[in-house]
Amino acid sequence: MNKYSQEDLLEFEKILMAKRDARNVEIQDYSRQITELSENGKDENGIENSGYEAQFNYLFSHKERAMKNLRDIENALSRIKNNTYGICVVTNALISKQRLLAVPTTTKSIEGKQLLEKQKS
Repeated sequence: MNKYSQEDLLEFEKILMAKRDARNVEIQDYSRQITELSENGKDENGIENSGYEAQFNYLFSHKERAMKNLRDIENALSRIKNNTYGICVVTNALISKQRLLAVPTTTKSIEGKQLLEKQKS
C-alpha cells in the first residue's frame, strides 16, 4: 500500500482547512438567519407568517448539510494526522490525487465505490 508524501498531505490539509473555514462561516450564517427568523417570523399575535415554516426548514436542512460536511472535513483532517488519508476503505489502495482534489473528504476510490454499488445491487 502506498501513501501520499508529506508535501501532498500538506496540500490536501490546506484545501481541507479552507473548506472547514468556509463551512464554519456558512453554519454561523445559517444559525444567524434561523435566529432572526425565529424572532421575526411571527406577527404581533404570535401567528407564524405563511412562509415561516418553509423558510425555517430550508435554512435548517442547509445548516445540517453544512454541519455534516464539516464533520467529514474534520474526519479527513484526522486521517491526515493519522497518516491514513487517501487510502480507500474498501480496496485499501491509494485514492487518485485527482479524485481527492475533486472530493477531498472521500474515503473511497472510484473502484471501491463501484464495488460497493455492485454489492448493493
